[in-house]
Amino acid sequence: MTQLSPRISAYGDHAILVQYETDGFSHHVSDALHTLAASLRKTNIWREIVLAYNSLVVVFDSGSLTLESAKRRVEDQIMRHGNKAGKQTDRIIDIPVYYGGEDGPDMATISQSSGLSESEVIKLHSAEPYRVCMMGFIPGFTFLSEAPKKLHHPRQATPRAKVPAGSVGIANWQTGIYGLESPGGWQIIGRTPLSIFDKDREEPFLLEAGDKVRFVPQ
Repeated sequence: MTQLSPRISAYGDHAILVQYETDGFSHHVSDALHTLAASLRKTNIWREIVLAYNSLVVVFDSGSLTLESAKRRVEDQIMRHGNKAGKQTDRIIDIPVYYGGEDGPDMATISQSSGLSESEVIKLHSAEPYRVCMMGFIPGFTFLSEAPKKLHHPRQATPRAKVPAGSVGIANWQTGIYGLESPGGWQIIGRTPLSIFDKDREEPFLLEAGDKVRFVPQ
């Protein structure tokens, strides 16, 4: 069940939290949040806007705005746009993926649980673009919108000590990309050779919240 109106509250002394109550991933909520974020950015008065699956945090300069005035400005934007999605202007970025084999050690697990052949898993996983809903828990980790229901699968019971950078995985209903090598418990079905995060690049992050990702099997 999805709460149709978000809860708006202080998030410390210089940020506002906008949060919906959802049961799993909601395309409606994701659309509403990304529309709200786009409208807030146009005002050029916020220090930072951080998106998540069912919420966003709006950071402001407490020397220029009071907590109450910031909250009223956010509420005003929500009233203007309601809970409807505006025109989507997301970038669509092609991400090449080597599925299965050494790059996708858990492909057989997903194939077995879904009842699909590995080629069918690849076709289904790469059939439609995904939205980048949020970035975290390590630099460049890309949390994407919901994977096809047939591919839903729990995390590893015991996380791996090392998951290579660029690994594409599934965890419950989520799918995502590891930005750096790190420990992790997602079911790994492939890997991209692209660097999602590179601290030495002029733009360190290849992706950002609001982008669309299209997986391209190699």
